Amino acid sequence: MTASVTAGSIAGFGPRLLAFLVDAVVCDLLALFSGRRPGDPVYGYIVLVAFLLIEFLFVGLAGQTPGMRVVGLAVVRANDGGRAALRWVLARTVLLAFVIPALWPDASGRPLHDRAAGTSTIRLR
Repeated sequence: MTASVTAGSIAGFGPRLLAFLVDAVVCDLLALFSGRRPGDPVYGYIVLVAFLLIEFLFVGLAGQTPGMRVVGLAVVRANDGGRAALRWVLARTVLLAFVIPALWPDASGRPLHDRAAGTSTIRLR
């Protein structure tokens, strides 16, 4: 079965990965601006905290991270396509910190962190 790639459909692994990579570059740049460098024990923590803050703040306020915006994705409530409540964005972000939920999709392609938060990451175009 071929996944649909129309606007409003569940985003597949490829677009999600591309959005993550864009966000990862942003987080690395933020960590570099902190004065830390790769190899410094604190550097990785700065990258992680930056990622989680970007995920929570941007998804909570705009429905998408910078990487999602570049790729054309957004996070919405699964039941009606509206903006997710901050408490569910926080739950989704905390689960993302554990990585594995993002890699565990169901048959529709929604990863565990989206299912647990009642959200879907969809294509905008």
